[in-house]
Amino acid sequence: MLFNRKLTEIYSTQDLEKLFRVKNILRDNHIYYMTETTNNSLRLSMNNLNGRNPILGRTGNVKDFYRLFVYKKDQEKAAYILSQLR
Repeated sequence: MLFNRKLTEIYSTQDLEKLFRVKNILRDNHIYYMTETTNNSLRLSMNNLNGRNPILGRTGNVKDFYRLFVYKKDQEKAAYILSQLR
């Protein structure tokens, strides 16, 4: 985990709209959260250093990966709230 041993991953997605929806719900319920973003465009470009696939990553179909973390003490409450979304 990137941040802190007191935090645990509660949600992950590639959809930025869903991430903001979940963040707003957690904030409205006074649950502290942190996010981590993995940029997949950079990863794909590093895999293409030999230049064999020049179109790779230029179509806009490459999405970032978002992870949401909460404190372990809030994990059950956050999980319950998020389970009501689906």
